[in-house]
Amino acid sequence: MNASRTLLAALLSAAVLTGAPVTAGAASASSAGAPSSAAVASANRCAKTRPFLSQGDQGTCVRFLQRKLDDNGIATRVDGVFGRGTAHSVKVFQRACGFRGDEIDGLVGPRTWAGLLDHSCG
Repeated sequence: MNASRTLLAALLSAAVLTGAPVTAGAASASSAGAPSSAAVASANRCAKTRPFLSQGDQGTCVRFLQRKLDDNGIATRVDGVFGRGTAHSVKVFQRACGFRGDEIDGLVGPRTWAGLLDHSCG
């Protein structure tokens, strides 16, 4: 990611985690290919509801998951489809987060979301 995308991702992640509205500069951000306000609202919903996700799922929460994996240094294709690649990325994250044995399952439940969003691994 280039520097401006990295900064934008960090700002949007902070807004999602704190629930702060994204207002200032939103017009210029969307013209630079940044997520629309609808996409930010969907990300906020996903961050709050933390839905169970698994291979075969599709949609905005999968896209949000993929971005969070990428933000955590795990290269993940952001396409909104939870396929084998996303399942692999989730397993890589789970290992890095301290999951062991059967806990490394590629499923995104409460503990995986906590690691991704709250930085509470272990």
